[in-house]
Amino acid sequence: MTNEETVVRRVLEQWALKDPEALAQLFAEDGVYDNVPDEKPMEGHDAIRQWLSAVFQICRVEAEVLNIATNGEWVLSERLDTHIFNSGQWTLPVMNASRIVDGKVQIWRDYYCRKTVEQLGIPE
Repeated sequence: MTNEETVVRRVLEQWALKDPEALAQLFAEDGVYDNVPDEKPMEGHDAIRQWLSAVFQICRVEAEVLNIATNGEWVLSERLDTHIFNSGQWTLPVMNASRIVDGKVQIWRDYYCRKTVEQLGIPE
């Protein structure tokens, strides 16, 4: 396992722990978290931490990695993210492309289908 893959797996593990500070610290100071279907990515620790804090108030996420590949600084991962709310849980297929520089996430891009989110009834 490469160092870059290890960082990606650590990010995914942090989602289940609901610790926005620990997760944000895995990003570079000017790191970008981009949920591609959304209009605007989060840029920098403060924006990432604030967004994660809001998400963690309503759910936690358990990520199951199906496939993962690295190419230098880039890691591609296919996964199933189970979003766990008080009202139930929903599993969403996600594809991710991440750039890891000096052991920190520089870019985290999650690709998923908004229509699938709606069809599953995942609360926003």
